[in-house]
Amino acid sequence: MTRRLARSQDPEPEPEPELPEEADPPLLYSAEGAARILGDISKAMVYRYVQRGELHPTKLGSRTMFTREELERFVKTLVK
Repeated sequence: MTRRLARSQDPEPEPEPELPEEADPPLLYSAEGAARILGDISKAMVYRYVQRGELHPTKLGSRTMFTREELERFVKTLVK
């Protein structure tokens, strides 16, 4: 006689880990930080959006930075 192992109907999904809340989010993000916020895209893609005029950076000395408000505005243009 062959025995069958009982399978559970639907395994419960693992809960997503809770991220610690930041006290105050940064005012500016580097291209790498912006890429992470925009869904873990590449830095090259961030710069492509800048070249197309879809994403507007802020210069801080020689650094190219992005405000959180600009990133939020950009995302809203994508979700029409």
